[in-house]
Amino acid sequence: METANPIFRHQISADVIALDKQGRVVLVGDVRGSRVVKLTLSQFTSYLKATQTVVPFAMLVDPETIQIVQWDGVNWSEAICSLKTTNIVNYYDPSCDNQTIDGDYLEALIESWLRDLAYHWKSVTPPATNDLAAIGLLQQLEDGSTKSDVEIAGDTLLGDQFFDEYLYWA
Repeated sequence: METANPIFRHQISADVIALDKQGRVVLVGDVRGSRVVKLTLSQFTSYLKATQTVVPFAMLVDPETIQIVQWDGVNWSEAICSLKTTNIVNYYDPSCDNQTIDGDYLEALIESWLRDLAYHWKSVTPPATNDLAAIGLLQQLEDGSTKSDVEIAGDTLLGDQFFDEYLYWA
């Protein structure tokens, strides 16, 4: 008996995503331990166009800058919000000030910040709250959740078990 293996031709890898309270992806993020290359946006673009999925925001993070851009269904905007990375992550680990942050640890700190924005585990007013409210992202993050190192196919979040079980079996 043959087992059908679904193949997801259009998918994206994201270092971190944010989901709204209904579980829809509202932000895809790329976190680098070195300067961000905007190549990531073209990868996100291909995925979004192919799947006709609306993910309204993307976040490009490097040790110096957090840039947030918006998707209009056709193109990404220029940065609609630009933040100094150390101003954000220093709140969650004060020892990060004036030192190089490795990519995995930076990713963990960014995810902590997004979770704080979603359900205020550390602060009533997390860093950059007003900036994110001004662009409409904060409202979408509230009561939501985050995930890191994920694969998304269409509007489906692929977990490691699903991914291993169905995509890698030949």
